[in-house]
Amino acid sequence: MQPATRTKKLKAESRKKRFSCLQPSAFSLQPSITRNQHGFTLLEVLIVLFILGMIALMAWPGLGILDDRERERLTREKMEVIRRAIVGDPDRFDADGRRIIGGYVGDMEKWPDLWEARTDIKPSDLLPDGSLPDPLPDPPWTFGYRSSGHFAGKKWVWNYPFRKLLDYADHRDHIGGLETENEGQPRGLWTQYLEEHPASPPGEMEDARWKGPYIVPPSDEKPSDSQHWAETDDEYANLEPKWNPVLLKETWEDGDYSPVDGALGEHYDEKESFRLLQTDGRLTDGWGRALRFFITADQDRPGSTIFWIISEGPDKKGTYPTKGTFAAGLWTVDPDDIMSKAYDETDEYNKDNIVMKIYSHEWEAVFKEINEKKEMETEALFLRIKRAILGSSPGGMNDGFTGDVCRWPRLFRWEDPAWDDEDGIPVSYTKGQIRELWTRTPNSSDPGDDVDEPAWAHAGIGWRGEYLQTPWGINGEQFVRDAWDREVLFFKDNANDAIMILSRGIDGKFDFYDTDTLPEGAPDGVNDYLEPASYTEAIDVTTYNPNDAGGYNADNIVLIVRKSDWYPGFFTLNRFTVNNAVSLTTKACLFYDDGSTDIRVANRGNPEDGNFAGGVWDVGSASPPPYAFNYTNITANKIKTGARYLVFWNDTDGDNVIDAGENQYSAIYNISTNNSMEPRNDITLDANVDFSAAP
Repeated sequence: MQPATRTKKLKAESRKKRFSCLQPSAFSLQPSITRNQHGFTLLEVLIVLFILGMIALMAWPGLGILDDRERERLTREKMEVIRRAIVGDPDRFDADGRRIIGGYVGDMEKWPDLWEARTDIKPSDLLPDGSLPDPLPDPPWTFGYRSSGHFAGKKWVWNYPFRKLLDYADHRDHIGGLETENEGQPRGLWTQYLEEHPASPPGEMEDARWKGPYIVPPSDEKPSDSQHWAETDDEYANLEPKWNPVLLKETWEDGDYSPVDGALGEHYDEKESFRLLQTDGRLTDGWGRALRFFITADQDRPGSTIFWIISEGPDKKGTYPTKGTFAAGLWTVDPDDIMSKAYDETDEYNKDNIVMKIYSHEWEAVFKEINEKKEMETEALFLRIKRAILGSSPGGMNDGFTGDVCRWPRLFRWEDPAWDDEDGIPVSYTKGQIRELWTRTPNSSDPGDDVDEPAWAHAGIGWRGEYLQTPWGINGEQFVRDAWDREVLFFKDNANDAIMILSRGIDGKFDFYDTDTLPEGAPDGVNDYLEPASYTEAIDVTTYNPNDAGGYNADNIVLIVRKSDWYPGFFTLNRFTVNNAVSLTTKACLFYDDGSTDIRVANRGNPEDGNFAGGVWDVGSASPPPYAFNYTNITANKIKTGARYLVFWNDTDGDNVIDAGENQYSAIYNISTNNSMEPRNDITLDANVDFSAAP
């Protein structure tokens, strides 16, 4: 077959096939089934649909698209993270079965305060040049307590300093209070610098108990999500409620949900909607909006509180108590219109809210038990300190520091690289640590501050050993700590001859409310009497009030040790006799104070030296007066409590000092402030029998 003929034949067959599809038989409803043809079964269709659904489900979040159910789940996860940052893991318990409170509350033993940006100011309250009045009015009565900020370029920046939310007793916080609508955040969860005060930095801070951050500092991950509201200060100012410069008011009062003049009201607050999307330094929900926080009374448990975390859910709206109603330009106060009493979960705008409540009673009982134990531990520590200072005095034996060294322990302060007991003038410190209770060398840089050990020159008087267990720590960190791991404070009152020992207790605060002219710290309950460094100022412990108006001292643990607890002592020896005494050589010396002695000399001829005849030396009488020795609270010279030495010896070199090798006999008397033990038994010695060489 020729190629041309073959081509024509193929084209004819093709036309025949193409037109045959138009024949009625091609549209027949009768299935044309062959051995190699079949349709999808129902199971196969379902499997395909399932696979396609799974692919879509995985792709949807990858595109940044979440449904409300997923956002709710994410919100609850975020709330749980915040809860753990506040109170710790709920499943941790100590050996006694008590829940271990962690997080911020575990360290601070209180809720984190709520802070919001500086209060917004009405344009009519600004100065003519547009600047802020200084100081800002308080109460502000500007827009209530409404957070404020401004644009820096295209970025929204909060105005400083931050304001701590309070529950005002005069109920002026219709917004911006702890129990009313606010935009406060628990900043203490991630920063110690709460106020960020630009004029007096850093402003209010968390105290030394803070061990944070307890949560990752929040940042705005989607700064562009609010651009549809505003990108400039002017655009923000034109959001509702809008300021009317003629009427000098906004479209409606901030916090007014039902304006009587027919305005839209708080549920349509565009400015607030914009601010809630500014999440730099704000914890957010699954919809990318700032969470709401409240700290309210617990109406079921008087004295306890509730920490609220609220997401406004998918409708992004909520209705909150305002402590009253607004009409005719005035607020009518309703003190019961507060979160703890009036928050309505069934309100149209609250039904989809996601609410988490954390109850203070969950940790108050734990801390109460722990703090009671710490109080007892600190009180026991104070008793050990007291015993280290004055032994069992008054009444018992003074085997403490004052009984051995015959003076108060000095107060030392850390002056890098060593501890010192006085400033450069020099004047002794009235505040510091009583280091001599655990070391004979309290100042490693100055041997002149060493405490003497007992020696014959001052028999029975000197440092005998560690009176108080050496505190842990080195250098400036070695100080006595209470059960809260804070420095125990010591104050020396020279006028009243007393030492005050003070623990700041649970809250870590105290205040003397003193009126000294010397500089000291502001009476803020924390640093008073400590800062600035007026460490030599006169202390008057009588001004300390445990029931101070500020409440700083109510939980303090205080012990005052007075000199009258260990001085003066009582000692009466009616008579002593020494046989085989040597004229002008045999002597008796009572060491009644550090550096003070009372010496009797055989046959010296003074009235106090008694009688000497035939080697018998007799001083005092069985029925005095005269006394061999007599010390009371009214005698000119007074004796210190403790183990006082009365030494009889043969002073062969005549220097009135007991030297090694000289024969002696030491009588040791327990001197106390209790006069009921007097008089002492008469003593009779034989110099040839009872004396032995001094070591």
